[in-house]
Parts: sequence; C-alpha cells; structure tokens
Amino acid sequence: MMTDDADADLRRLAGDAKFPHRDAARRAVRFRESGDVADLLAVNDDPHPCGMTEVLFALAGSQRPWLNWVPMPSEAVSNGANDAGARIAGGARLNSIRIALSAAEPASAMVAARRVMGDFRAEIGSFPEPDIRVPLRRGRYAVWRYDGDMPVPAVPAPSAEAVERLHEVGGEAWASPLSGYLQAKPLGELPLPDLLGLLAHLPEPPATPRWEHLAKSTPMYWYRLMQPWVCLGLLSHAADEPWAGSTRRAVLTDLALGIEDWVADAALFALVTAAYRDPAVRTEVRDLVRARLDAAARAPREVTIELSLARLMLITPGSTAADHALARQCIARITGDDEPAPRKRRWWQRAR
Repeated sequence: MMTDDADADLRRLAGDAKFPHRDAARRAVRFRESGDVADLLAVNDDPHPCGMTEVLFALAGSQRPWLNWVPMPSEAVSNGANDAGARIAGGARLNSIRIALSAAEPASAMVAARRVMGDFRAEIGSFPEPDIRVPLRRGRYAVWRYDGDMPVPAVPAPSAEAVERLHEVGGEAWASPLSGYLQAKPLGELPLPDLLGLLAHLPEPPATPRWEHLAKSTPMYWYRLMQPWVCLGLLSHAADEPWAGSTRRAVLTDLALGIEDWVADAALFALVTAAYRDPAVRTEVRDLVRARLDAAARAPREVTIELSLARLMLITPGSTAADHALARQCIARITGDDEPAPRKRRWWQRAR
C-alpha cells in the first residue's frame, strides 16, 4: 500500500527482497536523491514492465517539475492577472486595468491574462532582440500571429465538444507523463484544427470547486496547465502514422521551435514523453530540447520560459552531462540556487 510519502514508499520497496522490481525501486530512490535522468530512465526501461513500473516512475517523479506538475507562470502580466483575477473573483469591480511591461511577454500569457481580467490596456515598452514574435524555426504549423504588438490566434476556435473533452481530461495534473499520455488519448481523437484551436483560444477552466477555489488565488494556472494536456493529446493524434512522417511529429516539432511561448515548452514536454515511450526518438527529442534551451540561454534579455526549459532538459531521455550542466547554470542564474528540492504537496494531491 502506498502512502503520501514517495521517498518512504520507494525506500520500503527497494529494501523488500521479495519485491520483483527491487532494482527499479533502487534506481527511483537514486533519482530522488541525485536527479540523474539515467536513473529515471532505468525505471522506465525496466526489463519486466508492468503496472508497477508506472507506479515506480510516478513515485520517482512525485512533486518534480514537469514529471508531476507544470511550472507556474512567472511573467509580469501573469502576476498582474493573478492579482486582479483574484480580486474580481472576490467580488471587486476593476475598471480600466492597465499593465505596463518593459518588454513583450509570451503570447499565451497575454491572451490568458485577458481571459482572467477581461480587456485591459497593455503598454509594451519594447520588443528586444531576439524578437519574441519570430519563431526559432519557421514551419508549417503555428497557433499565433501578431497584429502589431498584440498576439492573436492564427487558427480557428475549437468546437464545444473539444472544450468539453479538455475539461474532462485536463482538470487535474498527471501522476506522471506516462499516465498523462494515456489519459490524454481522448483528446488525440479530436480533429487537428480542434487541438490547435484549444492551444490558442484558451478556453476557460472547468466549473469545478477546485478551479473555482484557484480563481481566488492563481487563476492563470489553468491556462498554463491546459496546453501541455493538449500537446499530450497531439502526441496520440493519428497514432497509426509512422513517426518519421507523422502529423503529430510535424506539429509538435513546429510548435516546439516556433515563437517563444508557453506552447513551445508544452510541445517539448509532449516530445519528452514520446522519448520515454520510444527509445528510437530520444536523440531527436534531446536535440530539440537543447536547441530551445540554447536559444533561451544565449538571449541577452529575460526569457520567461527559460527556467521551465532548463527543468525539462534535466528530465529529457538521452540528455548529456553537458546538457545538465547548462540546465543547472540556467536554474542557478534565475533562482540564485541549483534545482530546488521537491515542493510540498500541491493542490491536486489533496484529498477530494
């Protein structure tokens, strides 16, 4: 029987001579202690996989960024929207909201802020190089375009059925990327325009007590969480197509190397999930994550998704010691410390 203490559960299983996945449990303990992705990969690649393999993988990633929760948005517009949205949820009436930004921030953050606060006046000081509106690599698929300074969806709105399915699938965080992939399969059955539409039109959260509660503190978080769910859905879209020429690979790769946005790291997260599932794609996915992190690290300005990219690099299958060194340098520069210890239990882990 599992408890709420992942470390204690793993130590118990690793010390049980009768437990058939004892070696995997030991590697999970080592990952918890060192953060070495090779240990996490060894859990995933257990030579005798079964349902317990997923349990061990989930325990290993418990309370770790991207493995169990999506990083919180950190943009100035997100902070302003959280504050204003919480006041609105508490009954306040706010008129003529104005947010001044010294530099442009991700399209998803700007549009999500409008979902939370309604229309507001955004004053953007500049678009410093590298211009946030320019994709890292131009591809066929994109969900945003810019009307001058302001981002607008480049795809049609999703159907009501698509929004309903997102609410059914994505109202909670995943126990692990592996279980998240399975849970997101109903999203993958949607037409591609619906999936792309969900990423850009940012439907409101489900009308559940949990999200009604979060509307009073962090209303922006739903919009940060829902995009990785949609990208997990994209990962199972048209799954019968061979990976190399598949729609899912083309879409996720284009989004990952598109404009600097939450959609980019959400797409990379889905690709990292693919790398855990399929060793054949690990080199390709590692190269994509590293390319995006390199671009963020080189930028002479703040890149608000850099921290989440660095944390994603640390859990990417096939990533190297040099990759991890760069990721930790980025984390130390941004946070003033190395990768922090696991956080305390979060809202989605509380008893219902």
